[in-house]
Amino acid sequence: MLLARDIKGNIWTDGTNQDGVELDFLELEWFDTERRIIRGFTVAGREIGFKNLGTESLFDGDILFETKDLRIAVRILPCPCLVVRPKNLLDMARICLEIGNKHIPVFINAAHEIIAAYENPLWETLERAGFTPTKELRVIERTHTLRIHQYAVVQHKITLAKGL
Repeated sequence: MLLARDIKGNIWTDGTNQDGVELDFLELEWFDTERRIIRGFTVAGREIGFKNLGTESLFDGDILFETKDLRIAVRILPCPCLVVRPKNLLDMARICLEIGNKHIPVFINAAHEIIAAYENPLWETLERAGFTPTKELRVIERTHTLRIHQYAVVQHKITLAKGL
């Protein structure tokens, strides 16, 4: 098993030279990109274990493992998505409110499209609210989710007082 502990760069944005280097991909679903520990098999069948020590989640093209002969990068698989194109900022806020009320992760791209993983109840909710969502096969690059489930180590001790 190959072990990796941090992101080495990105094959799409770093402009690294790909000549003479075998490129292999670890294919992930969009919701797996925020996991801190990943174990899986690449397209070529290599087993890899990855521990993300950074604070950022994985992007499509992130390099997990790199030697002079081999580079293993992340490929995020496309999935059915709900895509809504708001007409103005008020619509943007209303759509995000409807999606947020259902606690569904949302992605807003550079074209100001609101993208969420497809769910029929959400589709119906948005249609009832007067919006026109479309169902498209997309790669959800990164969701804007808050990390609210991180636990801090508490240093306080609680002692019980004996009755008087």
